[in-house]
Amino acid sequence: MEHFYEDIKGYMKDSNTKLFNKVLETVDDNFTWVELGSWTGKSVAYCVVELVNTNKKFKFYAIDTWQGAEEHQELDIVKNDLLYDTYLKNISPVQQYVTNLREYSFDAANRFENNSVDFCYVDADHSYEGVMKDLKAWYPKIKSGCFFGGDDYTKGWPGVQRAVQEFFKEKNIKVIKLGRCWCVQKP
Repeated sequence: MEHFYEDIKGYMKDSNTKLFNKVLETVDDNFTWVELGSWTGKSVAYCVVELVNTNKKFKFYAIDTWQGAEEHQELDIVKNDLLYDTYLKNISPVQQYVTNLREYSFDAANRFENNSVDFCYVDADHSYEGVMKDLKAWYPKIKSGCFFGGDDYTKGWPGVQRAVQEFFKEKNIKVIKLGRCWCVQKP
């Protein structure tokens, strides 16, 4: 399947693919990928096309409220309640492969059994409290030996950095930085 993600306006940077490609190297049949925070679908489009091209069976979950964060409330796409429809239009070539869950990311974790997810990508609420809620909710869902990672592990998002560093320091797990992303492998 040919890529089309570059035609989608969104926040995903090329450096995000460093993390995605690291995870994609580990894909086997019945792989479960969860994305927390999908915005306009740019990263969904990239990842799903790559997963399709592995010729493996997979489940892909995009979880978002599609209401935008506090810093997005003045954008026309949010003010006019167009974000979800824009997202759906953008991912239409791969929609058949995606399960969309329109809810808070930390609440959606209750839909998943512990040790059932091969990769979870955290890119929802960027506040310290929001990231910490996602880490606490989703870490138990990750299978042993599998990856947990997220975006915006940069100085521009100190809440993301602080939550990730504190959460994994307590577990004595080393955080790896890949481009703008953070990544850990669950023991």
